[in-house]
Amino acid sequence: MRPVLHPTVLRRTTARVLATLVTAVLASTMLPATSASAKTVSFDKRLFGVHDNRLVSLSRPMTGSIRLWDMGVTWAEIETSPGSYNFARLDQIVRAAMARKVEVTLVLGITPGFYGASTNVNNDTVRAAYRAYVRAVMERYRNFEGKGRGIQYYQVWNEMNVVNFWTGNFTDMGKLTQIVNQVRNTVDGGARVVGPAFVTRYTAQLKNLTKFYFARLDGTPVWKFMDVVSLNLYPMPKYSGRMGNPEDTMKLLAKARINLAAGGVPASKPIWNTEINYGMQSGSLGGTKATTITDGRQAAYVIRTYLLNAAAGIKRVFWYSYDMSYLPGGGTLGNTRLTSPANGSTLTVAGKAFYLVQSWMKGTLVGPTRSQRPCTVDRAGTYTCVVKYAKGVKRIYWNPTKSVKVRLAKSATFTQTVYGVKKSVKGGSVKTVDYRPLMVRSKV
Repeated sequence: MRPVLHPTVLRRTTARVLATLVTAVLASTMLPATSASAKTVSFDKRLFGVHDNRLVSLSRPMTGSIRLWDMGVTWAEIETSPGSYNFARLDQIVRAAMARKVEVTLVLGITPGFYGASTNVNNDTVRAAYRAYVRAVMERYRNFEGKGRGIQYYQVWNEMNVVNFWTGNFTDMGKLTQIVNQVRNTVDGGARVVGPAFVTRYTAQLKNLTKFYFARLDGTPVWKFMDVVSLNLYPMPKYSGRMGNPEDTMKLLAKARINLAAGGVPASKPIWNTEINYGMQSGSLGGTKATTITDGRQAAYVIRTYLLNAAAGIKRVFWYSYDMSYLPGGGTLGNTRLTSPANGSTLTVAGKAFYLVQSWMKGTLVGPTRSQRPCTVDRAGTYTCVVKYAKGVKRIYWNPTKSVKVRLAKSATFTQTVYGVKKSVKGGSVKTVDYRPLMVRSKV
C-alpha cells in the first residue's frame, strides 16, 4: 500500500453480474454468522506475517511469514533493463528468511518504465516480458543456493482496485494471473499463486472484487488460476466519529466474502489478509499521518487482529509496519507500529504484543460448542476466545467499546495483560475488562 488510497472508478458491468451480486447479498441475510469461519483453529506461526524485513533479521525472529512489498524488490526494481535482472537485494532477504524458517511471499508487480506505464500490462510484448520475469524468479528460488525453496508464494500484483497500482482492465489482470499459474506449473510445481490484492474500504472497491472474479479466460474463471485470494482489510480511520478497529475489518471481510461468492469463488478458497494497520487517512487527507493512539490501544489492536482473523478462517495476516517517518512534521501513515520509527529495530509495546498473542494462541482456538466458531461475542459486545492446550485452557476477553465485568472459571490461576504483566487470581472471581484483551489461564 502507498500513501494515498483512491476508490477505483467503476466500470460498466453486465446485468448478469449485478443479478448475481444482489442474489448473494440477499442470501447472506439468511446465513448463520458462522458460515465462513473455522470451528477450530490450530496454532500456525505463518499466520503472523509482516512486511518489514528487519523483523526477519532479528536474532529472535518475530514472524512466521513475510510479504515482500515496498522493500526494493518489485519487478521494476529487479529488471534493470530488458531481460537483465539484479537479484542481489531479493537474495539477501530470502537468505535471512530461509535461515530463520520464515515463509516468503513475493509480489510480482510493478511494470518497469522501459516497458510502459507502471500500472498496466496491456499488450503481448509486455505480457511476454512479465512471463520471462516470473520464470526467471521461479527458476532462481525453487531451490535457492541448493538449500530448498526460497520463495513459497508468488502474488500476481498489488491492489489492482487502487489506481496508484493498476489502471488496466480485469481481463488484462486475469491474463497475468493465468501467466503466473502457467509458469508455476512448468517451473516450480511446489510454489503457490496468490491472486492480486484487493483493498476493501470502499463500496466501489468491493464491487470491483466481484467483477474481477466474474472474469473468464477461454471459459475458465480467474480464481482457478490461483491458490489464495488476497484482501487488504484496512478499515476506514473513523466510523461515526469513533476510530476504525479490528472488529470493523471483520465486517469488511464479511462483505468481501459476499462479493467473492457473487463472482463464483467457492467458500473453500483460502483468503489472506495481505496488509493491515489502522488509522489510515482517506479522501482529501489520504497520505497524511494517522491520528496517534496510546501504546495500550496499539497492543490491543495487534492482539485482537490476529485472534479475530484466525477465528474467521484467515490463514495469513501481514502487518504493514508504516515505520517510515518521512511525513511533514513527523508521524506515520498507520497508527499501530511494531517497532520504533526512530530506528526500526526496537520493539514497541505493540511489537511485544505481536510476540505475546502468539504465546496466547499456542494450542487450538475453539468455539464454545462444536457448532460455533471461536471468538464469540455476547449481547454486551464482549468477546471471548478460548484456546485449549496441553496444560489447560486460555480464555481471552475484551470489549471494544466499554468496560464490563467477567466472571472467571473456577479453575482460573492467573491473568495476563496486553503489557505482558501476569497476576495470580482467585478462581471464580470477577474481573473488569475493556478494549485491552485480558488472558486468563485455567486448568479447565
